[in-house]
Amino acid sequence: MARSGSTKSASIGKTGSVQLVIKNAKMLMESGILRGGVAVSNGRICCVATDEHLPPAETVVDARGQILMPGLIDGHAHIHDPAKADHEDFTTGSRAAAAGGVTTVIDMPLTSSVVTQKQIEEKASQGAAMSIVDFSMYAGMMKSDNVAAIPLLIENGVAAFKAFTCEPYYANDGVLTRLLSEVSEHGGHLTVHCENQGVLDEFKNDMEGEWDAPISHSLARPNLAEQIAVRQTIGIAQQTGGHLHIAHVSTREAIHEVDYGKRAGILLTSEVCPHHLVFNRDDMNRLGPKSKMNPPLRSKEDRAALWSALLMGTIDIVVSDHAPCPIEEKNRGANDIRDAWAGVDGIQMILRVLLSEGVNKGRLSFGRLVEVACRNPARIFGLYPKKGVLQVGSDADMVILDPTREETIKSDMMFSKCGWTLYEGMKMKGAPIATFVRGAQVFNEDRTTMKPGHGTFLRMGEGSAPFEE
Repeated sequence: MARSGSTKSASIGKTGSVQLVIKNAKMLMESGILRGGVAVSNGRICCVATDEHLPPAETVVDARGQILMPGLIDGHAHIHDPAKADHEDFTTGSRAAAAGGVTTVIDMPLTSSVVTQKQIEEKASQGAAMSIVDFSMYAGMMKSDNVAAIPLLIENGVAAFKAFTCEPYYANDGVLTRLLSEVSEHGGHLTVHCENQGVLDEFKNDMEGEWDAPISHSLARPNLAEQIAVRQTIGIAQQTGGHLHIAHVSTREAIHEVDYGKRAGILLTSEVCPHHLVFNRDDMNRLGPKSKMNPPLRSKEDRAALWSALLMGTIDIVVSDHAPCPIEEKNRGANDIRDAWAGVDGIQMILRVLLSEGVNKGRLSFGRLVEVACRNPARIFGLYPKKGVLQVGSDADMVILDPTREETIKSDMMFSKCGWTLYEGMKMKGAPIATFVRGAQVFNEDRTTMKPGHGTFLRMGEGSAPFEE
């Protein structure tokens, strides 16, 4: 990627000059690949054209024939919890996002609730001061005592809600019914972590004396727990009519339930995480406590089913579920996996995984890559077409990527505060080389290029239609 100096500005109506042109790119458009580039004025794309028709600009970036795509939207990431500031924060988490081609993060509560107007305003203020990428947020954890807050939360720009069918934030079927009924009436969607608590309680008893083996964490949380919870929650959505989103699908049985629900006409979407697309439970004893997350790593057959569902459309988006911790909190599980923190990194790896394990291995097309990482999450979170697409009028959130670039993943590449990665030592092909948020470059090659405070809070639903399948 190369830059040229300032050129004579061109007027764009009443909005001012063209600040940026990216030329000589292969652009991933909704209609296919177009050779040319984009022009940016006031943070938005003002022109998409072949190179000879692009206007002059203050800054010109030569993509040198590499791919230009919309910035990724990570729809599930735990990057800022004031009670867990030693895990991650808006600054370090957004730097990791930018280095992974992610230009918008939907921050998910980790341990601190976000269920009031004051809590939304406080987190939005913190993000505006600390983040280098744009962000929105989930409300959660949703339980019986905060169902009534849904209309007010939506009015304040938060229309995504998180609930659990298991501990530590268990919401019973009655609460889920009320939540989905409120979502149906007022808009937005409910995301549910689906594992049946009764199954988890019973199967953990079978692991007594075996908790020193990390794989025990997976064996104690069987596929059946996810399948039952997904089936029951979809049944509730069918009766209430609300938009249900299934978090981090990890099993082939859950995929079948989601497919059934979609065929039945239920307003239903789902997501998958990069770690479930890369690793399987046979890796856990080798990887050690770092490999603990919920839901856990599954079998090779489950992993293959996830890739197939992602390609075919049963799974709608790819998210990081980014939730790393200081390595000391992982190492506590060296002799008993129950003592390790349940969470891994991922926000810097979404695009790398989709390129290396997806596109470059024939599991995914570039068109589908843009759908699952950009367009679909923009639609689900009420941000489309402001985000998630390269078109005139959209925010100039863009990534230049090299699909042939080979890397060996190392912890010193990671911008996360925790300084380690589950992907340590993996050889991967395909990587982002430049990231832009509203036309400003926030990442270049191997470093972030923007000070904290560039990110803005995004209100879900403004100027966007609700998601519909």
